[in-house]
Amino acid sequence: MAYFEQLVLNGLLMGAIYALAAVAYTLVYGVVKMVNFAFGELFMLGGFLTATLMLDKVTLFGTDIAMPGLGFGTAAALAMAMVAALGGLIDQVAYKPLRSAPRLAPLITSIAVSVVLQSLAQAAWGPGSMLFPAMPFEHVPAIPLGPDLLIEGTEWVVMLAALLAMLGVHLFVHRTPMGSAMRAAAIDPMAASLVGIPVNRVIGAAFMIGSALAALAGLLYAQTFQFTSATMGFLPGLKALTAAVLGGIGSVPGAALGGLLLGLIESLAAGYLPEGAVYQDVVSFVLLILLLLFRPQGLLGKKEMNSAAPGSLTSGRGLQPGRVMAAVLGGFDRLFTTPALQKPQARLLLLGAAIALGFAVRSDYWLGIFVMVLIYGLLATGLNVVVGFAGLLDLGFVAFWAIGAYFTSILFIDVIQQGWGLDTSAWWWLLYPNLLVGGLVAGLAAMLIGYPTLRVRGDYLAIMTLGFGEIIRIVATNWVSFTNGPMGLRGIPAPQWFGWVLDTPRSQYFFALALAVLLILFVSRLARSYVGRAWVALREDEHAAEAMGISGTRYKLMAYACSGFVGGVVGVFFAHFMRFISPANFTLFENILILLLVVLGGLGTLAGPFLGAAVWLLFLQLSMHIPLVTQLPELRFALLGILLIVLVLYRPDGLAGKARSRLTMG
Repeated sequence: MAYFEQLVLNGLLMGAIYALAAVAYTLVYGVVKMVNFAFGELFMLGGFLTATLMLDKVTLFGTDIAMPGLGFGTAAALAMAMVAALGGLIDQVAYKPLRSAPRLAPLITSIAVSVVLQSLAQAAWGPGSMLFPAMPFEHVPAIPLGPDLLIEGTEWVVMLAALLAMLGVHLFVHRTPMGSAMRAAAIDPMAASLVGIPVNRVIGAAFMIGSALAALAGLLYAQTFQFTSATMGFLPGLKALTAAVLGGIGSVPGAALGGLLLGLIESLAAGYLPEGAVYQDVVSFVLLILLLLFRPQGLLGKKEMNSAAPGSLTSGRGLQPGRVMAAVLGGFDRLFTTPALQKPQARLLLLGAAIALGFAVRSDYWLGIFVMVLIYGLLATGLNVVVGFAGLLDLGFVAFWAIGAYFTSILFIDVIQQGWGLDTSAWWWLLYPNLLVGGLVAGLAAMLIGYPTLRVRGDYLAIMTLGFGEIIRIVATNWVSFTNGPMGLRGIPAPQWFGWVLDTPRSQYFFALALAVLLILFVSRLARSYVGRAWVALREDEHAAEAMGISGTRYKLMAYACSGFVGGVVGVFFAHFMRFISPANFTLFENILILLLVVLGGLGTLAGPFLGAAVWLLFLQLSMHIPLVTQLPELRFALLGILLIVLVLYRPDGLAGKARSRLTMG
């Protein structure tokens, strides 16, 4: 019995932190109907800033800086105030201009904000972990709860602080004028504005309060586990989102209840299930998916989130750019509207230029960069099928990339080399059928995963696909006997062609180019066919499309299958190109990066994914010549995130946005 009681106590401790974080999530969503994916980074900053203010000296951006050495209470209060101010600033700069934009435009912007904050934190405090200062509650007496059960001072203080904070939020929302204004703005922003409520100011206040609560949850988490790191907020952020959905996102009591239940479920699963400690995160995500399928509004929430506005995910006008930006964007517009580029000969000329580039470039390093441009361009093309053409925000696409890569790697390494004891070079020809079979396996998996998502819309769709992607990554990490776990699979043979080993950057470039041509032709023919037009019709107005006889289920599953097929094919080539894969290659960050490349280049275009990949990779290389970036290379991703935010604000259709009309109308 003591074992069960200890598990319950551990669950309540983590549940209290999850609950507080979920309340912060749901407070913002309740007012502005936005899932803020930058929440995890605000959580992380709460821990980092508190620890920094408590030290006498800290290294920031590579420079030793004297700090005040404050007590925990003072440092925590200042950290919460700083993060609250940052949350308000982010709202004003990145979210406020998108109030009337499609629902998922600010969501994509929040992902870019997340990249910026995490990259800046890595540049400031370093990519490693930082120990939290001496435990502030070490002198608080423990409370005995039984002969074999003791709740430490740190544990009950954390639970009490979380409980008081949640109670304070509840009273604030229901007993203060600002809370009443928040509830009014949440119900009907237009009506609230007409009766004199400053809706934008109310939303800004919600962001600031939610950010402060996120910082509080983060600093309590950091002092509980005695460490902080730039990636510390990733998993707790996802758990907070899960808890908020479990309780009913938009409901403060529901979020608190969801957090406590999630903490208890995880703790009991870790204690009683086989390898439960390893797979407790899978339990959380399975719970999330089941909840979205059968009760998407959660325990105490409403169904309003399970909807999607018609039209492209980022359609609409952006802000008016300045003279320099307008000139740059105008240059891209003229490029993609040039009549000469509409002719078939132009595509052959472009292919000829790509072939000539492979012969002209002498640097193996730059040839390797161009191979990565083609790989990421193809990955972005696969994701663009569901996101750009069909209008379905998929945050689990990276799983299909992983399936293709692991399919061919396990066949060559585990089966042929280790299982049969044969030389893999004699089986070089298997790579070519593997490209097709790996793509088909990934496409089938995409259909199986995509089918349950057909019941959900909008934000719920993004959350559910994220859950599926994380489950596959966690399984790949922990199923050591099958995937070799975090150690990965090594010795994957390089591509061959009748005895010619394609292991040089030049030969790999031409292999990748040939693969890109085939996949682009495949996607292009589909996009310009009746299938592609059905995708666009469903994206623009699903109800009208179905009224005209277009089966939403059929064509959405076809979009998932096509996207998964492309991801699987690229995964097979990627494994043989890198000759080593591990779960670290297929994280949520990679999925976010691929999504950002699609948005950067242009949703629903064929040229956009490759343009986005080229801009990103060339930017990463050229930015290394900036002195500050040379010293702090993490700033490259921060600059990329800023570029994405600017683009969504000023050019939501992407750099190649003008190419979309010809694709959908031609």
